[in-house]
Amino acid sequence: MKKNKKIIIIVGVIMGLLIISIVVFFIFKKNIFTTVDTSVKNSNSEYKISDNALSSFDLYFMQKENNNKNKIYSPLSIKYALSMLKDGTDGDSKKQIENIIGNYNTKKYPNSSNVSFANGMFIRNDYRKNIKDEYINLLKEKYNAEIIYDNFKSPDNINKWINDKTLGLIPNMLDDTNDNLFFLVNALAIDMDWKYVIQPVPEGTLYDEEHSSYYDAFSVSYPHEDYYAGVSWLDSNYYKYIKFNNQTLVNGLEIASSINNYDIVSEIGEVNIRKTVGSAYDKWKSEGNCDPSDYEDTNVFLNRYIKEIDKGYKDVGSSTDYTFYVDDDIKVFQKDLKSYNGLSLEYIGFMPKNGSLDKFVETLDAKKLNNYISKLKTIELNNFTKGKITRITGLMPIFKFEYELELQKDLESLGVTNVFVPNHANLINLSSDKSLYISEAKHKANIEFSNEGIKAAAATVVGGAGDVNCSFEYDYDVPVEEIDITFDKPYMFIIRDKDNKEVWFAGTVYEPISCDESKTCFINDNQM
Repeated sequence: MKKNKKIIIIVGVIMGLLIISIVVFFIFKKNIFTTVDTSVKNSNSEYKISDNALSSFDLYFMQKENNNKNKIYSPLSIKYALSMLKDGTDGDSKKQIENIIGNYNTKKYPNSSNVSFANGMFIRNDYRKNIKDEYINLLKEKYNAEIIYDNFKSPDNINKWINDKTLGLIPNMLDDTNDNLFFLVNALAIDMDWKYVIQPVPEGTLYDEEHSSYYDAFSVSYPHEDYYAGVSWLDSNYYKYIKFNNQTLVNGLEIASSINNYDIVSEIGEVNIRKTVGSAYDKWKSEGNCDPSDYEDTNVFLNRYIKEIDKGYKDVGSSTDYTFYVDDDIKVFQKDLKSYNGLSLEYIGFMPKNGSLDKFVETLDAKKLNNYISKLKTIELNNFTKGKITRITGLMPIFKFEYELELQKDLESLGVTNVFVPNHANLINLSSDKSLYISEAKHKANIEFSNEGIKAAAATVVGGAGDVNCSFEYDYDVPVEEIDITFDKPYMFIIRDKDNKEVWFAGTVYEPISCDESKTCFINDNQM
């Protein structure tokens, strides 16, 4: 028997904000000699799935392959593949999968032009009578799976199906089908934009001297200072840079917000302001630095001055929607993706501030991660300290990479062993052919996190809020709290369903993309 070429999972990439596609194969073969350990292993209960929400199982593959590399995988895709496989097994083979699957309930996700979720079973024509009708009907009803019969003389039909189910991202999945009997497939892909892109609030226009370009900016007026954080579409080559891990300059997507929770008029008192600023204004006029016609009556000036410094109180401005959490140990950033046909996903990044990411991942569990998520706060006035002005700035690195899990080895470590071993695999609910076993299982994924088409820029301008003609200024010192949410060290992320908390994707970022002015991107010194 010829050895099959078994490409189990592949992902394609196109330009966009966030693009991921997954294909999962379990490839079935007749019994041949293998050296796989035939002992039955018990799954660690820590990783048993209790429901569809975030669990330690979702993080297991990150911990198992904790190798200081960029990685991306889909817990959702793995769960579906295991669930479909479980329904075809019995005996110890079934028990081993149940030790992981637990109470997991599959869901039929909607498809759209931006989301594809599909299950399928490809069966060789001359083997169709060996597949039980009960199993085929179960796949159709429970998983909305397609059943496709083919002569397997060429991979064209399978490749076409996969290409369709991955939004055209994977045109050539298989080179040949050789002696395969059938394929059990889960394929999913997303091509999603942010719910709200990073965009300016039309408050003003700033000029970037370095890049000779104007850009719109959002601004919030504080007492005696204007703080600007802008987003530019006009200079297509401009990227903000981050010194990542104290080593490499990489491109970043800029986030900025401002919250004015400081009531300067109430804190200082209008009477005191009028007395202090009025005296300073009268002294300035007496110096005779301007034409007398430029001077205002002191009371007229003070009325305007107080109105000006009071208008920024309770003002909140942000370049986009997001939530965050920062303490001495970690930074957490969350942002929503657009809803497509009822499916709403969110991106959440976790960056340990102290120590390495591998140590953080090593001790990670679902309880710890959910605790951080529960502390996320929105950019709303009541979430920030009263009596202060809060400024939030952040840079999110752009990244693009692929990763292949050693899925079979990882599953074997969880105790799923028998299905991979000849004479031990029990696939009796799938086929009466007792010689069947799973010859290989792999998982490969690709992700792009980008601000393509949206370029970020920022500037800070400090000046007097009480200017009049000949530039009289009087500045008060105000309490300002600075919060930095920049991700400038290796970090991990998840992408999950906002409704049922199902984790679609998880991964780590150790080396983001660096781009030069020609928009040529590099990672690991290899051109992309």
